Amino acid sequence: MKRTILVLVLVALLVPAGLFAGVFDLSLGVMAQNKLAYDVSSGEFDPEMFTDVENYALGADIRTRILFAEIDVAALYEQVGETPAFSGLVTGGLSLDLLGLVRIGLGLGPRVTATFPADGEPEFVDASGTSLTAENVLDAFMTSDLTWRATADVKLGNLLVGLNYMVDSNGFTIENSDFNKLMPTADLFKQGRIGASVLFTIF
Repeated sequence: MKRTILVLVLVALLVPAGLFAGVFDLSLGVMAQNKLAYDVSSGEFDPEMFTDVENYALGADIRTRILFAEIDVAALYEQVGETPAFSGLVTGGLSLDLLGLVRIGLGLGPRVTATFPADGEPEFVDASGTSLTAENVLDAFMTSDLTWRATADVKLGNLLVGLNYMVDSNGFTIENSDFNKLMPTADLFKQGRIGASVLFTIF
């Protein structure tokens, strides 16, 4: 009986998702990503971690959606020590509208940071901070560890307001597709990063 009720609840959520989902939409916005590690599985909340503006990197969030498939591009500016850096995350995955009020998504893709030291050439590092022997951004994305990104947004007309959580895979890359390394380990979940986004859906 309990299993039947659970199935009915899932159907009640997923059927409206299909009815309210548009064929295509494009959303542009801003995001603030906390730079400190946050273990989402612990359930602990440290107010100082989230109220100190120095703990955040700011950037842009772009999401393109066709039916249930979504491609996200997140770009952030931050300081690595005294060195300015830009990081980019490109994910592909799925997103669902629940009851036309909430949108949830999960994607996977490479995350690369480019640092720009004052006395040298730009250097590419992967999600774990390891230097990449890459000649350009494309090479860096191909050799960087892939990162999972989960999003949960409230739909307020054409606005999407919500949270996201990023956690790295265990060494899975586009070039080295070892599926044993696809899922994060318990230690990697302790190094996840949480952020917030506000986006405007253009169409």
